[in-house]
Amino acid sequence: MFFHAILVLIQVALALGASPRAGSSERSKYFVTSLPGMYSNLPKEEIPIMFSGQLELFPENNTHYYFWKFVNPNPIAEAERRTIFWLNGGPGCSSMDGALMEAGPFRVNDDKEIVYNNGSWHKAGDIVFVDQPAGTGFSYSDEYEHELPDVSVHFLKFLEKYFEVFPEDRQNQIFFAGESYAGQYIPYIADGILKRNKNLKAGESPYDLRGLLIGNGWIAPNEQSLSYVQYALQAGFVSPSMPGWSRLLASQERCQNVVNSVNTQDDSVSDYKVVSDVCDQVLNTLLEVARDRDAPADQQCVNMYDYTLRDEFPSCGMNWPPDLVNVKPFLNIPGVQSQLNLVHKKPWLECSGRVGRNFVAQRSKPAVHLLPSLLEDVPILLFNGNRDIICNYIGTEAFIKELEWNGQKGWDDDNVFDWNFDGNLAGYVRNSRNLTFVNVFNSSHMVPFDLPDTSRSLMDLVTGNFDIKDDKILTYKLGTRGQAKQSDKKPASTSSIPSEISATALASGSSSASAQASATANEADGDNNTSHKIERAIQLLVIIVLLWGIYALYSSYKSRPSSIIKSGPTGKKKNVQWADQLRRFQEDDQVRVQPHGIFAKALNKFKGNSDGAYAPVQGRYEDIEMSSASPIDDFVVVSDDEEEEPSRNEPSSNQK
Repeated sequence: MFFHAILVLIQVALALGASPRAGSSERSKYFVTSLPGMYSNLPKEEIPIMFSGQLELFPENNTHYYFWKFVNPNPIAEAERRTIFWLNGGPGCSSMDGALMEAGPFRVNDDKEIVYNNGSWHKAGDIVFVDQPAGTGFSYSDEYEHELPDVSVHFLKFLEKYFEVFPEDRQNQIFFAGESYAGQYIPYIADGILKRNKNLKAGESPYDLRGLLIGNGWIAPNEQSLSYVQYALQAGFVSPSMPGWSRLLASQERCQNVVNSVNTQDDSVSDYKVVSDVCDQVLNTLLEVARDRDAPADQQCVNMYDYTLRDEFPSCGMNWPPDLVNVKPFLNIPGVQSQLNLVHKKPWLECSGRVGRNFVAQRSKPAVHLLPSLLEDVPILLFNGNRDIICNYIGTEAFIKELEWNGQKGWDDDNVFDWNFDGNLAGYVRNSRNLTFVNVFNSSHMVPFDLPDTSRSLMDLVTGNFDIKDDKILTYKLGTRGQAKQSDKKPASTSSIPSEISATALASGSSSASAQASATANEADGDNNTSHKIERAIQLLVIIVLLWGIYALYSSYKSRPSSIIKSGPTGKKKNVQWADQLRRFQEDDQVRVQPHGIFAKALNKFKGNSDGAYAPVQGRYEDIEMSSASPIDDFVVVSDDEEEEPSRNEPSSNQK
């Protein structure tokens, strides 16, 4: 065990010495060297290099964003010089869901110890999980964000501070990935990056933005609302013979009238709410019609995040996923918070009701408006788990069909290509003009939760690391593509089908932002090489002295006599348990407006008044990574320490 720990320290020390830039000393305070189960449960070669902490963005209002970065100490060539920023949704839901239940290298077992996730995305590139907006997860601030443009401005500030600590990452290829309400965040952040790249200040270099991956994204609420009945019929959990069918059709028709009033390609914000309580009722009614009153109490409702599962009514999925009962108490262990370098310790809440109630987005146009301009410069991959109801693939394909980008509306043709991962059918792919859609089979609202290894291969689709054979797109387990027989395979190229996927990793020309960023980065690297040689030598000497000191300390420890009598307590830290370990929104107080409707709680839609275009609505149901919100006027400022979770028998206003 002792030498196991030393090996990890050596890896961290070498990571410091490998690139002695200005941020090296600053980032030392963010090292993570131990977590419960890290040395006993993980293979030593799979222990990642980790950095974690709360970065100060705005001292004037005490805004700090929490991040947790994972680096593969032995990266494969195709994953080098690549940084992935992962965001979960809400608004107000922590990206620690992504880190510990989805794309990160760890899962948490029943003993509240970490175990290894063999499908971690950190093998496809360094991955950084960020809690945002302010107040989410371990992030904190004296002020809350209210609109989507705020998210963009504040995240660009986070990037500025992040690259001050990790300057060696500044020249990396940058990808953004996330799910659900991150379908609003990510396009806004990408738009901010592209605008920054085109308006650089003196001394600034462009960010090398290479791709966006959005899973089960809440991008175009209108089409999602209209997709529920069709999806339910196709999945087979409702039928026209059911009581209440006519009521469901009437709800669908009312929503269609709302959608007809909104032009999703109009660049202005519509005076008509994009998401009204009229469309809210479609899913509400659907879940009520599909309810099986003859089933056991905990099996009466279809799980809205995975229709193959069942839950009690009216929860309908709020008790899912099951891993949260371990993740939440783990992150609230005082020792774990110290090991994650939290200066401002706070109870970890999966989703913050305060953030959701403040983030009303009344003056923000939906992210679908941004896609056409983004697709001119950046490849975007939209993927959907085929078992999700709330953000289902039918709704995603519907809004793509109506979207106009790069000179054409919808797909170039009707071709659909099977996607095979590791020799097995994983889904199907469509692609045109920088946009790729993937329907991922046998997965839910949280694709990496169900299929971590398969989901990681989505990075191969956006970077062109695949083959084509018999009109099938083939991806492989990490690093094994070269082992596959190539004689009968067609390499991905601009002439292959689908052509745009294979080209996404390439710059379109000297004028592209990616090309400019790469050129600037390479030039900067060349200028710095000579000046850093002395620093590297000094750091290597420090590492040698450090290792000698550890060895001397260990030798002294081994040589001293020991007693068989215990002289003190075991040192076991108290495991803080929180009352509600189910996947529910945690709030400081109850929402003052009486909730109405299942869909509002389930979907975390935008809320606001009549002059807002994007607003959450209230309801009985909660949503993974989407929240309803009370008007700002109802918000009462209280201490973070006063924030409490609602009782299981009370309605709550937030969900991840």
